[in-house]
Amino acid sequence: MPALPVVPGVTKVTISGTYHDTIWENIWFTHYSGSPPGVTDVANYGAYLTSNTMPQYQDEMSVDNEITGWKVVDLSSDTGAVAEGSVSQFGSRTGDFNPANVALVASLVIGRRYRGGHPRKYLPWGTSGTFASGSTKDWDSGFIADCTTKLESIRGFLGGHVEGSTTWDNVVNVSYNTAHARRVTPVVDVVTSIVPKVRVCSQRRRLGKVGG
Repeated sequence: MPALPVVPGVTKVTISGTYHDTIWENIWFTHYSGSPPGVTDVANYGAYLTSNTMPQYQDEMSVDNEITGWKVVDLSSDTGAVAEGSVSQFGSRTGDFNPANVALVASLVIGRRYRGGHPRKYLPWGTSGTFASGSTKDWDSGFIADCTTKLESIRGFLGGHVEGSTTWDNVVNVSYNTAHARRVTPVVDVVTSIVPKVRVCSQRRRLGKVGG
C-alpha cells in the first residue's frame, strides 16, 4: 500500500492505552503555523499534552483503564519530526467497567458537509455507572455534560501551544479519501467544536476476531 500523502502544517497525535486485555488508540490531527517543528519541539508538545490533555481522559475513564503512551508526528514531509513517550496514567471512575467495544462517540464539527458520515472519535470513556437510569443504550445527561466540558478542554489544549517557532493553533480533520479514491492533496478542515453523542456506541474492532 502506498504511503499517505504529506499534509503541510499538520501533526498527528496518538494517545494510546490498555483496558485490561485490550489495546486502544485515539488519533487527533492538529494544525500549526510557523516553521515545521523539530524533534525537540514535538517532544515538548507531547510532554505538554501529557500534563494537560491526558488528565481530561483520566477523569472520564475507568480505574481499570490506563493511558500508556503518546506519539507526535509532523506530517508536513516524509522526514517530518517524530517523538513518542511512555506514561502510566489510570482513569479515576470507579464501579463496574464496560466491555472493550463500548465507546463514547464524539462528533468533530467542521464547516464542510460531505456524504458518508462525519469525523468522529471513539473514546474509551465511561463505566456502567455512567449509563442513564434504566437505560442500556443512553449515557447519563450529567456524564454527557461533563464529557462536553472535557472535550472542549482537549480541543483547547491540542490547538493552543507554542514551541520555538511553531504555533499549534487548531484541532483539524484530515480527509485522505473521496469517492473511494485516495486524494492527491488531503483536505484539512478546522474542528470548531466537539459534541459527544447521548447514544452508547460500539467500537467493534476493539474486540478483535480471536474467539469470535
